[in-house]
Amino acid sequence: MDLSSQRKKLTVRVIPDIDGIAQEFDYAVPDDWHDSGDSEYLEVGAIVRVKFRNRSVRGWITEINPEPQVNIELLPLRKVSGIGPNEEIVNLAKWASKHWHGPVTKFLRVASPKFMIKTSHAHIENHLGQAGANGTSKHISERFKALAKEIPPLGDRWPLIQETIRHGNSLILVPSVRQAQNLVGRLKSIGIRSGLHGKDWLLGAQGGTIVGTRSAAFASIKNLSAILMIDEHDDAYKNEATPTWNARDVIFERARMADIPVTFTSPMLTCESRSETQVKELSQPGEHKGWGKIRVFDPNQSNYQSRGLWPSEVIDELKDSERSLVILNRKGRSKLLVCSSCDEIVTCSECMGKMHQPNEDSLSCSEGHQRPVVCSFCLSTNLKNLRVGITRAKEELEALLQEEVQEIHSSGSNINLQSGKYYLGTNAALHRVDWADIIFFADYDQELYTTNYRSEEIALSNLVRAVRIVNARSRPAGQVILQTRSQKNKLVELIREGNFSKWSELNADRRKLLLLPPYGSYAEVSGSGANKYAEGLKFCDGIEVLGPSNGSWLVKAKSHSQLLQSLSSVPRPKEQLRIAVNG
Repeated sequence: MDLSSQRKKLTVRVIPDIDGIAQEFDYAVPDDWHDSGDSEYLEVGAIVRVKFRNRSVRGWITEINPEPQVNIELLPLRKVSGIGPNEEIVNLAKWASKHWHGPVTKFLRVASPKFMIKTSHAHIENHLGQAGANGTSKHISERFKALAKEIPPLGDRWPLIQETIRHGNSLILVPSVRQAQNLVGRLKSIGIRSGLHGKDWLLGAQGGTIVGTRSAAFASIKNLSAILMIDEHDDAYKNEATPTWNARDVIFERARMADIPVTFTSPMLTCESRSETQVKELSQPGEHKGWGKIRVFDPNQSNYQSRGLWPSEVIDELKDSERSLVILNRKGRSKLLVCSSCDEIVTCSECMGKMHQPNEDSLSCSEGHQRPVVCSFCLSTNLKNLRVGITRAKEELEALLQEEVQEIHSSGSNINLQSGKYYLGTNAALHRVDWADIIFFADYDQELYTTNYRSEEIALSNLVRAVRIVNARSRPAGQVILQTRSQKNKLVELIREGNFSKWSELNADRRKLLLLPPYGSYAEVSGSGANKYAEGLKFCDGIEVLGPSNGSWLVKAKSHSQLLQSLSSVPRPKEQLRIAVNG
């Protein structure tokens, strides 16, 4: 590309980096920028600073020399900061903004480099040229094709990675930063020009293979030839804050727009990936076809001997292990209390909600009301736990094991994985511990019966992670033990049989019946302005509005386009409003 031959840049259209501002604004390019050379850095996606309502803000260029919107004198650009997402990613961000009914600026932030780099995609193209010596050429040219391959947790994914990089510059998504770092190291060891998204942002713009987590879905990669997503079921790919976007849907649309192949892998392919792709199951030899040793423990058996949550048989196995991890997804001391004197469930006298015991001195409910440890019916202070929290569980385990048990918090960092033997934590512990001989889910029923419609999918995802942890070393494989009273639950039956692929069919049938994604679409509406907004949605055709429940409304539609059209047709109130689409 010859930069000097470009059409002179007189005006640009900019999206200001301000939440709540969806409009684009035109700005003039200062005359002296043509002499200084700053105008050469202006391109779609470039990051600039502009004056907006008496303050200087950054923004992204979306168009060069646009048709004027109004006949007024334009404010000049203040500064060109540097390179931003390329034009392909800007268009992808606009698509995501519509798909999840959120501001485009939030997607452009994800797509931008962490530090300002004074260059442009045009300069990179001009300086590096089209030479394949820089790893920028396509090796195998293929059109858009979406494949989904079901690989068990212990299956080998390296052949699929090799198949992907043979196409040329590739994008590979993995659930965790540790996995991304390990994969980049392995790719470099075989001579592949590769880097970590974020840290090596410029390498992608120059041409190479980029590996990253959720945000890498918006990585700018020159001559992108193929995309691979590993463990597409993992919750790490879903953004919890609004807009509640999922990297799986982003890369599918990106592959379609770029006309390149995309592959999804998982031990338990989601309904979303199955509905949009050609599915291929890869058979694996060994126990449970690559799922390792999984035991389902029934506390209702007649020969069952336990102390609360702790079967004596499991306690003996924990003692014999080199390192063990117990999962109990309840924080605090107690999550369900009953009075020992009158057998009444301990409830809040203000809101009548169930109370739990976060510490030794007080009771608390979900609304934040607190009171001393006393029954509101008979004033007895003698309460018993029907469902202990993790703090109380730690005390009980230490008494049974006669050794220290380390508690793992999602935010804590003072975990000694070298000297400790016993660990206890919520599901967050599955992201902190690298190996264990035994992982014991003390109450798998809580995993199965959360209020989320994806509760079984999340429970199975945690099982996948546990299976990999107990098989992380070359020594004899460990085991995962699930304690559940729901022996007739269909998922539990399939886990016991090792028939994991059958669950995907049952899950799809259930979602079709309830019109849940991808066979329907929904949005959760909350905030101080939600009531007014939900009332307006009730007049939209084909929309079902349910609620309120805990201050939020559920808006359902038979199709995603119908949902988006209805959400856009109702005026947004001035009060705070949160809209989580398919969250």
